[in-house]
Amino acid sequence: MPDIEHFGPLVKVYRYTDLDAAIEEANNTKYGLSAGILCDSEETYRYFFKRIRAGIVNWNKPITGASSAAPFGGIGASGNHRASAYYAADYCAYPVASVEAEKVSLPEKLAPGLKF
Repeated sequence: MPDIEHFGPLVKVYRYTDLDAAIEEANNTKYGLSAGILCDSEETYRYFFKRIRAGIVNWNKPITGASSAAPFGGIGASGNHRASAYYAADYCAYPVASVEAEKVSLPEKLAPGLKF
């Protein structure tokens, strides 16, 4: 499969029973803008966070709509592939932003067209 960076609205779903295999596949790209995991285990999230190759890593939160104060561009060839906001002066760093929640929950109001 070609390594192409897509910008939404698009969802690719790959099912895995092994977290390490899923992380390996997710890291199998020259890009690395964002990644997220839905789980109730903080230990699983921390394991994922340390191994995933992305500039924005979220736990039980959407990976869209990143704050302009957060580093942007991922860590590979994604977007402009360099940090912005506060990190703009320090391109040698490895900035990673994260939004976390201990429990998975649906928003009070779903986006138009979504029904669960």
